[in-house]
Amino acid sequence: MNIEVFADSESVARRAAGIIAEEAWDAVCARGVFVMAVSGGHTPWLMLRSLATAGVIPWTAMHIVQVDERVAPTGHADRNLTHIRESLLDHTPLRPEQISAMPVESTNLEAAAAQYAETLRQIAGSPPIIDLVHLGLGPDGHTASLVPGDPVLDVESADVGLSAPYQGRRRMTLTYPILNRARRVLWVVTGSEKVEMVNRLLDGDRSIPAGRVRSDNALLLADCAAAPAHHSTKEGRHMRIGIATDHGGFTLKEDLLARLRAAGHEVVDFGAYSLSPGDDYPDFVIPLARAVSAGQVERGVAVCGSGVGACVCANKVPGVHACLIGDHFSARQGVEDDHMNIICMGGRTIGPSVAWEFVETFLASEFSQAERHLRRLGKVASLEAQLVTGK
Repeated sequence: MNIEVFADSESVARRAAGIIAEEAWDAVCARGVFVMAVSGGHTPWLMLRSLATAGVIPWTAMHIVQVDERVAPTGHADRNLTHIRESLLDHTPLRPEQISAMPVESTNLEAAAAQYAETLRQIAGSPPIIDLVHLGLGPDGHTASLVPGDPVLDVESADVGLSAPYQGRRRMTLTYPILNRARRVLWVVTGSEKVEMVNRLLDGDRSIPAGRVRSDNALLLADCAAAPAHHSTKEGRHMRIGIATDHGGFTLKEDLLARLRAAGHEVVDFGAYSLSPGDDYPDFVIPLARAVSAGQVERGVAVCGSGVGACVCANKVPGVHACLIGDHFSARQGVEDDHMNIICMGGRTIGPSVAWEFVETFLASEFSQAERHLRRLGKVASLEAQLVTGK
């Protein structure tokens, strides 16, 4: 399973909306229809609202189904359907009949579950294959309404099942058979309370319900708070890197971001997320610098037109050692001698291949811990403390 890490839930939501848009066009071009299953939660509503403004979407060829639903009256605030309709119907050309609601108002819930399974067959074939399933992750490792210890976890002969009461309500839910037939699984996870379960999910821990969902076709989008600081992969430990830029370095940032992810690093993208000539580098570099100082990311990459502004800005944050780099020697020695934790570069001064070489050198280097360097950096830290405290 691949993971992409972003600064906050809004950034996660925007990235999720972009992926849905891409998958929708691919599905419509290949099969003429796009079927998406949506889970509940705060970030998914942000995701759907972002999708509503994401540009050209094949709305007329889309069909939305539910991953799970609480047993509650129509229009109730606990219902996922209420938020799906509010997020999409008032803001897109999507018609009400393109959203298939789980019939949880029925007095016979077992028959209603079977009825929804038949609806899925009519929409997505027999057996139904959903193009994209969006899933969340609970602090207890549940996903959809597949909750630890619930008998619905063992359902193998039906695509829709019913849970026992959980957090005060029974729920209707898609089961593992249909989830594991999906063409793509998109996990959207935010919040520090999810860190342990994200780690277990990435490690393929089948003792939690989420870990039993197929992972070879899955992508996990997480905010900085939810992602584990380190994640061990088959290739070994990789770093969590933050990256930020303004319009002057946007193209270079996008190139470096792709290379970092391809190299197996977890990357927190602090923006900019689109090319906007009027934006200001402090709006992106300051959050990156604060994350580096707080240990939320291990190191940072800051880009602007020349790299100078990004460097000046980042060094205003206590605990940051940011340097403008234009050669391999400085990229290495800045870390070994000066404990550099943010590399700054100019999007208008160096090309992507050279910039990547500098970043590779920066990430491969470690602080020497030599006494003379500790002494010198101690003097810098003392001055920094005086300026912060005024003493």
